[in-house]
Amino acid sequence: MTDSTLTRDQGVALLRKLSTDDAFRELFESKPAKALHEAGIPSDTIVNLNAACLCPGKLASKEALAQVLGQLDEQTFASALKMIIPSINLSDR
Repeated sequence: MTDSTLTRDQGVALLRKLSTDDAFRELFESKPAKALHEAGIPSDTIVNLNAACLCPGKLASKEALAQVLGQLDEQTFASALKMIIPSINLSDR
């Protein structure tokens, strides 16, 4: 069996909650699987996560997680700026 992973959108949503919601952070630190379920992660994804992902533990600060989110947003924006939109010219000259 392979370990499941969160989608990028799920991961970003999780980071947002962990960087802003004290009650959710407290739940995640003590019961990660329950917190993931409450965050809308499908049960089949949760049960197939690597067991290390579901171990209770102390989280990084809200500020540190917000900084990670900022970096993700910057990388996404920078990637979008580099995107070259293909075009086709079918006119007869």
